[in-house]
Amino acid sequence: MKKVLIVEDQVDVLKLLEMVLRAEDRTFFLTESGEEALEIAREVIPDVILLDIMLPGGMNGYEVARTLKNDPATANCSIIVMTARVQEQDKAEAFDAGADDFIGKPYNLEDLRNMVARFLA
Repeated sequence: MKKVLIVEDQVDVLKLLEMVLRAEDRTFFLTESGEEALEIAREVIPDVILLDIMLPGGMNGYEVARTLKNDPATANCSIIVMTARVQEQDKAEAFDAGADDFIGKPYNLEDLRNMVARFLA
């Protein structure tokens, strides 16, 4: 089973993403917080992480990505950053933090589905 971690603070978007990306060979882990994302990632070692940047609490998506990429246990997890912040500097910051890919909101669900499939292949 491929493991997908979705980190998104809007519950309706979280559930929509799980529904759109669902496949027989995938299991999903969902969270609304950066801190919990780190805990889950270290426990299950997901194949791909869909990571929102603007999260509630003390840790944003950039910090989550940096932490995961600096931890040998999770360094190989693929991270797709999802954000409404789509300026070039936002993209650069995402890649500097360790993102493997980037998709702006509102995103085309087919593009996102293809992106996830590419990382799970």
